[in-house]
Amino acid sequence: MACKEKYMPEISKPDTGFLVVEGFINVGTGPTIIQLTRTAGLDSTHFSFEAGAHVLVETESGMNFPMTESSPGKYIVNQVTPIDGQRYRVHITTKNGRNYLSDLTEVKTTPEIDSVNWTTDGENVSIFVNTHDPNNQTLYYKWQFEETWQYTSYYLSSIKYQDDSISVRTPDEQFFYCYRNDYSKSISLSTSADLSQDIIARYPLTSVSILNTDKLVVRYSILVKQYALTKEWYEWNLKIKKNTEQLGSIFDAQPSGTGGNVHCTTDPSEAVIGYIGSTTEADKRIFIDHTEVPGSYNHGYPASCDSQFVRIDSAEVAKNLRGHPDKLPIEFVRDMKTSEIIGIQISDAICVDCNLQGGSSVKPPFWQ
Repeated sequence: MACKEKYMPEISKPDTGFLVVEGFINVGTGPTIIQLTRTAGLDSTHFSFEAGAHVLVETESGMNFPMTESSPGKYIVNQVTPIDGQRYRVHITTKNGRNYLSDLTEVKTTPEIDSVNWTTDGENVSIFVNTHDPNNQTLYYKWQFEETWQYTSYYLSSIKYQDDSISVRTPDEQFFYCYRNDYSKSISLSTSADLSQDIIARYPLTSVSILNTDKLVVRYSILVKQYALTKEWYEWNLKIKKNTEQLGSIFDAQPSGTGGNVHCTTDPSEAVIGYIGSTTEADKRIFIDHTEVPGSYNHGYPASCDSQFVRIDSAEVAKNLRGHPDKLPIEFVRDMKTSEIIGIQISDAICVDCNLQGGSSVKPPFWQ
């Protein structure tokens, strides 16, 4: 039996780690978001956000768009105005006074998305995107997406307990329907450079499990965002994809240096990781109803969500609900003969309030 020794390669890096610059310049509609972080050692899973920096989007002629730090290391400007003939770059000054510039890049114009469609095999819903450029100028594409889905609590609560009394819940107080979001985590790329026409047909964007998630319990929506890339920007993204998603065996692509087009002007010898390109955004949203996907079912509720009968007696109600935020009332219980209210049903709050499942009962403005 051979002995194993931990191998730690000698890598020269700053004490604070390399600066990592993520994002792109979204020219026209939609925000531009730049994320700044610092790398950590190979034996660490921790990385730090580069907070307190001064970040600008600059044009070749000197116009700038200041970015606001919305959370540690995350910088945003709501709109970068398109200016004909101008190239754009990002200018970063960290809190320790070091300056970084990305190369000036021309703005790529993104064609519209032709369609987003889907198929199902009974276990998963596969979502595809289709697009083309009639001018044969785009060639290199990238996609991101945002998922939103509607789900329900296990019980519909028609009553509430407040100030030691039971009353009817108003429509504004309902929390039976909720909405949850998720975002693309992989890098989705495709090119038509080797084709006779600039067409991308049925690019497989993502797959949604029918049986193992609650995404298709009621109604699901996906917003697909499309971006045109330059060849150099595409190749950099492809390298990052291989380094982060396709490693794990000796048959996979081997890791390679990433580099990019961001440079430290304070110390040109300092390595920086990141590529900032400039492009416009095209998007398309679709909805999928539960009724269109046979077999999807409610999933993810803890325990059994059993209910409990409590007599309609102030002392009994208070005993079971006062000081018990983990319990909520569901509905009145009536005598089958007289229809007189004789009690209430209660259950675990997580089975009654859909907000406790990680989403929000506030309907998104785009929801149909």
